[in-house]
Amino acid sequence: MNKEILITNYNPNKLKEARELAGLTYEYFENDDAVDVEKLEMYENNDPITPIDIFLIAYLFVLYQEKAWEKGSEFKLSLTKDILKSHPKGLKYQEFIANHANYHGMPLKRKKDGTIKWVATIKTKDGKERVEFWEQKRQDLGIKANHVLDSGFRQKVAFANHPTKIHVCLFSGSELYIDYRYPSPNRIDLLNKGYDQDLKYYDLDVYEIANLLFDVDGCKRFCNIFKITKEFNNVNELLEILKADFVDVEYSPFVSPGVMSNSPDRYDGYHSYNNDVRAITDTGRYKDNLKRYTQDRRVYEMWSGGNWKMADRLYATFVKNGVSPDHIGPMSLGFAHRPKFQPMTANENSAKGNRMTYSDVQLLIDDENTGDEVITWHSKYIWDKLKNKVNNDTDALKLSGLMRKNLHHVLIVFSMINEKGHRAFLEQFLNPDYSYSDYEFIGFNPETGGYKDVIPKKLEGQNQKNNVERYFRIAFEKLVEYADKDNRKNKIWESEAITTKVNQVLDLLDAEKNDEALTMLHQIFQDLSDIAESNW
Repeated sequence: MNKEILITNYNPNKLKEARELAGLTYEYFENDDAVDVEKLEMYENNDPITPIDIFLIAYLFVLYQEKAWEKGSEFKLSLTKDILKSHPKGLKYQEFIANHANYHGMPLKRKKDGTIKWVATIKTKDGKERVEFWEQKRQDLGIKANHVLDSGFRQKVAFANHPTKIHVCLFSGSELYIDYRYPSPNRIDLLNKGYDQDLKYYDLDVYEIANLLFDVDGCKRFCNIFKITKEFNNVNELLEILKADFVDVEYSPFVSPGVMSNSPDRYDGYHSYNNDVRAITDTGRYKDNLKRYTQDRRVYEMWSGGNWKMADRLYATFVKNGVSPDHIGPMSLGFAHRPKFQPMTANENSAKGNRMTYSDVQLLIDDENTGDEVITWHSKYIWDKLKNKVNNDTDALKLSGLMRKNLHHVLIVFSMINEKGHRAFLEQFLNPDYSYSDYEFIGFNPETGGYKDVIPKKLEGQNQKNNVERYFRIAFEKLVEYADKDNRKNKIWESEAITTKVNQVLDLLDAEKNDEALTMLHQIFQDLSDIAESNW
């Protein structure tokens, strides 16, 4: 799936204008799980700017455009010209390129606002001058062809000429390599299925993923997915194979570049947007994907404990200050969504994923010793049983895998209870009341992630009630997903004793003996932790 890309370079007033042109009120979104109505109000407010996922803003734009057209209203707004603003990092990249020696001789013109006139189509006077520049570059670089416009050579020359081989997206500010080092989305999907991972499209490159998975199984499943038959003795030899047989030869069925070539139209020879946000530039075709990957739903889907509202607000504060918030204990392993993160760069956070390090485990234990609730109740048994066995990063990785598997088991148990009609019993494990609070952080320090004070605020309104309903919908939709036969078959425990006890829970619930059912449920999670310990 797409990675989360939070931005603040957008125009809240134009976003509000687009909604009003569509004739939509906030009430319209009450049953749209892609949109948190309370946050939608915040996105339309200039003071302060609230970070928004770039895919959500694209989804909203497409929705507003369609609704405006349906009612015959004129809708002339553009997503990339009116709603989104150029990212500061993207503009800095353009200045770097324009002033680099590799591009000396390229005609350089500026707009009235002082920014570079980055785009010039091939049929214009500026475009023709750029063709002349690239043809001269082809000759200077010794790339053999009749002309740079011969099929495939514009990209070759642009690649050879690029000084860093890293492109910065004008809209998101993200950095991606321009070579073919990113697994194609279908390979990512297969890797996620094969390794039970949450790898994202155009996030980690093929080298980073191979390094990550080599510790799991020596990359055996990885090689099957990439159809690698050559032998290797260590991960470095595998990386050499990947470079020679995939990246360097641009083996497009399995690998993709971080950005597509667009020479001579773009100054550097590449599209302004990176491939990780390509969907937002073709919003009609990708509308379903835009909706699917917008809102961060993990706290609901993982049935996580903790003050999720306070955590959400602190998360946004990190992003506003240009740092990436790391959960320390990932929700996908059963940890609580709590208002404490450690600051990282976006690349560091992506590389970490849902895996813990030794230092993470120690930090979580320290926080727990000071009274912080770091783990959700259903996963506390496995955490308490195994946390003190972690002595190094390898142990931490092993614990991450076992806790990930354990959470699958927890959600399967919940799905079986829900399937038998006992939703009311499960609702006690959710925390909707946090919806009725808001928080402001004073004296935030982006270097440490700490803050001097937090000011709570009580909320009472329809938006909060809508969000509670949305919370329940998403949480139970996840259980329906776990009820899928194939999903359950691939992730269920291998223990008849556990299955017997789950059936006992269902019988107790049928008999309305909820207290006894809850006691048995705790025993099941205790038994699952025993199984995990036996696999240590």
